[in-house]
Amino acid sequence: MPRRPPDLIDQILALDPAHRAIAAFSTPRAAAAAARALRDARRVLIVTGFTVQPGMPETDGPPGAAVLGRALRRVGAQVRYVTDAANVPLVEAALKTLDEPLDVTIYPGEADGARRLLVSERPTHLVAIERPGRNRAGEYLNMRGDSVAAFNARIDELFVVAGVVGAGAVVARAVVAGAVRPAHAEGGLRKARAGSGSADNRRGASRFRRPVTVGIGDGGNEIGMGAVRAKLARIDALRARIATVVRVDHLVVAGVSNWGSYGVVAALARLTGVDLLHTPEIERRLIAACVAAGACDGITRRREPTVDGLGAEVHAAVVELLRLASRSGILESSRQGRGTRT
Repeated sequence: MPRRPPDLIDQILALDPAHRAIAAFSTPRAAAAAARALRDARRVLIVTGFTVQPGMPETDGPPGAAVLGRALRRVGAQVRYVTDAANVPLVEAALKTLDEPLDVTIYPGEADGARRLLVSERPTHLVAIERPGRNRAGEYLNMRGDSVAAFNARIDELFVVAGVVGAGAVVARAVVAGAVRPAHAEGGLRKARAGSGSADNRRGASRFRRPVTVGIGDGGNEIGMGAVRAKLARIDALRARIATVVRVDHLVVAGVSNWGSYGVVAALARLTGVDLLHTPEIERRLIAACVAAGACDGITRRREPTVDGLGAEVHAAVVELLRLASRSGILESSRQGRGTRT
């Protein structure tokens, strides 16, 4: 069987400006797989926002969330964004730039907030873009190994509760309905045991369907990277310590998390034949809007129109490359199984 040519979208997402060795934990055609999983999404919760210091949410994440949400809404999904109070202004600023509805929910802080949110929203798909996930010790660390738990809500609990593994759909439904509690362990969760539960809990369980989960990140400490934790641990001791245990069904790794989100949108555009990705000019506006709303660069910690130490022009250029890759990919897909046209 002939080897498939490399996906142009993959090639762009493989750019590694921060030298984080992302090739060591990336999966070929991950953006395309995530796009296929999201193509028929009905109700989507998109989680984003990473605060690097108290009162300093970063520019990476909210633009990618808004662009992906707009694309999903344009192909028929209902989309809502979940973040914490510090990141609401950023997400709303990005959505306003795209003239999108401001369907932003602040994550509830109470103990069963994740369960209640999943029951009320009934998402078919759950997506995280540049949002911290707990490590094996239950801590939340940045790329420097410092704790960020005090100023980032435990939103990864949505994925922990919705992502019960090894126990079957019945138990997953029971966890979300409140009949049983999820148990935390390395790799995400232990097998949960179904309890008796009340009649109301059992009725709630029967209505719940486990959402498909997608994670997008660039370092190893973001929701979803539990799927490649063993690979991260082999890079160095720091990466082993910060790596999250929270897994997802589809993980997309990119040099910058926003790029990963744009790559999924480019792949979705390829699948649907609809122009879903924004323009380089809108990318510049998205970054500027987030900074005006209080964002800083996650690496430099400066409030300026940069993302992960790279200027807006770099990110605009990546958007243009992904637009070209999306159009080029349509030709590649049309040849598969049909022979080359003459």
